[in-house]
Amino acid sequence: MFGPDGVERYLSRVKPWQVVAIWVPVIAWLLVRASLALPAAGVAAGAAAGLAAWTLLEYLLHRWVFHFEPDPGSELQRDVAWLIHGVHHDYPHDPDRLVMPPVVSMALGAALALPARAALGPAWFPPVFAGLLAGYLWYDLTHYAIHHHRPRTALGRLQRRNHLLHHFGSPGRLYGVTTPLWDLVFATHARAPRPRGATPSSGPR
Repeated sequence: MFGPDGVERYLSRVKPWQVVAIWVPVIAWLLVRASLALPAAGVAAGAAAGLAAWTLLEYLLHRWVFHFEPDPGSELQRDVAWLIHGVHHDYPHDPDRLVMPPVVSMALGAALALPARAALGPAWFPPVFAGLLAGYLWYDLTHYAIHHHRPRTALGRLQRRNHLLHHFGSPGRLYGVTTPLWDLVFATHARAPRPRGATPSSGPR
């Protein structure tokens, strides 16, 4: 389905616990580093700023990176686009394809970390980046829950409605998963009836 069998098997499939196992230790390490240089209030403020920044980054990544249009003549671009997000739109309820493959998230994390550290400095980079990674983890787990669990809160129902409309009714709109804020700001919000076929065919309710 995607290039060599090893790429299909090991790079496009991932379980939620694997994402937690990879990133929670990194977040904890960054917070410990932050606590050595800043007071508790500074650590909390930096982490909150990183979490807020994630919500915008989530929107921008989903809209401009995950949904980029590859050159039809470039097999590499087509494969990368499929690995990053196309596979999820092809198999929206596949439990092994609902969180970002670690090879992709690590590459994006490294690409963001270098300029972020240069901009924030050695003291503020750890708490802000910890908040950013926590936001990413929140996004990945929320995304999994949207597809495989019935929400019990008003926010959860809104998240699920919007994201399933993105899949089954308005793929060019509703890019926010954890929050509708930036869809409202950038006018990509959509009001539409509940899409047909949006109920997962498997998984716990």
